[in-house]
Amino acid sequence: MRSLLVATVMFACIGTAHAQIDAEAQLAQMQAQQAQAQAAASRPGDEALTCEQLMAEFNTTMNDPQFRAALAQSGAWAQQRQQQMQGAQGMAMAGMGIGMAMGVASAFVPGLGYAQGAMMNAQAGQMQRQAQQNQADMITQAGNAQAMMPAAYRGQRLYELAQAKQCPFLAQAAQEAPVVIPSHPVPRQ
Repeated sequence: MRSLLVATVMFACIGTAHAQIDAEAQLAQMQAQQAQAQAAASRPGDEALTCEQLMAEFNTTMNDPQFRAALAQSGAWAQQRQQQMQGAQGMAMAGMGIGMAMGVASAFVPGLGYAQGAMMNAQAGQMQRQAQQNQADMITQAGNAQAMMPAAYRGQRLYELAQAKQCPFLAQAAQEAPVVIPSHPVPRQ
């Protein structure tokens, strides 16, 4: 969980640096919020909670509307990014073929090199607009991470307490949880 938050912070900082936002200040703010969320995750009397109370508190925490909304938005963003990457991959292959054909043809057709240059300039403009959108998306995702931190750390704390007490609801949840196998390989980073 912590590595996901740190990765989100790193990506948010990289994107916001180009948007002329002080990345160091944003990172410090995220780290402070993370520390605050971790500290708030432990509450007096947590150790005395029964398994039933832990389960009820865990369900309440994980079903918090703000947490669920941020989680849904992050999931939708991730799905959109995956589709964009797949589309970009196909476009890159097609663009490479067109570029190669135009490069060869420009040796025989006067002025075709200018058309190829204009096409490349249009692509560069499109790439710049996409980069700006990506930066805005990363800032939004950093906000989502901040919104999820309190519930995520509280949920982690409750889960750890339930594990220590060997609460039966954890074993039951593991048996009921569906195993999701992606229909396509997940790219490695």
